[in-house]
Amino acid sequence: MKKLVTLFLACTLAGAALAGCGGAQEFAVTGRHEAASADGTVRVEDAGGGNNLVTIHLDNLPPPDRIATGLTTYVVWFVAANASPVKAATLVYDADARVGDAAATTPLTTFEVRVTAERANTVAAPSESVAITLRVAGES
Repeated sequence: MKKLVTLFLACTLAGAALAGCGGAQEFAVTGRHEAASADGTVRVEDAGGGNNLVTIHLDNLPPPDRIATGLTTYVVWFVAANASPVKAATLVYDADARVGDAAATTPLTTFEVRVTAERANTVAAPSESVAITLRVAGES
């Protein structure tokens, strides 16, 4: 029983490898800077075929134009070590409810999830207007 509890804690609290724990990882996140009121979850689970499904749900997320003038949308990026950010999704944002959701797949197991406020969802690189970041550590 002690070994089972230790394995459970290692998988849920220490961010152990996705494949090694055989289940999804769910992380609580909080906003940064002008989006400090935001909170929510990022869930990473095996999607099969060597991919991971990343789902994001954010509450209390301010409208992008409150972060900086001219910003209209939120974009989700995956950033691997020593690599350029990859645009993963546009956050579906409900300004009245101040809620945002997105889902995307990636073959990465160790990466940063970054949500940025942008002028348009067609941008090629993330802005400096970072609302949320999370480091996901998988198998090395």
